[in-house]
Amino acid sequence: MQERDFYEERPETKTHMLMCPHCNQENEYQLNWLTRRKKQRLPPNADAKDRAQFEKARSYMLRRDDVVGCKNIRCRKRFEVAGIQSVAFVQDVPNDSMENRIARLKANFDRRAGEGTKRVN
Repeated sequence: MQERDFYEERPETKTHMLMCPHCNQENEYQLNWLTRRKKQRLPPNADAKDRAQFEKARSYMLRRDDVVGCKNIRCRKRFEVAGIQSVAFVQDVPNDSMENRIARLKANFDRRAGEGTKRVN
């Protein structure tokens, strides 16, 4: 069984702010990504080795564009995409109810608010 059998693949386009190193003009650029999301269930023809590999698998995104063309009409030079990771792990959102999500957000907010209100004597 191959690693690709554990994922669902789909292309995505995301907007990023990049600066051309030639003309120093900042602009929004559309970068293509390949998103691989881990499947909910292991494929049926998996053995023990595949099960162990599936447990370690994580969802991630691969950047497909390495070079973009400057959008400045006077420049139009191609430059390498820098400052954006080529591989980014995706955090899977749990299938919790809305009440559980609200309770987690409130708990995190209360914890952070308590850190900022320390007394100085």
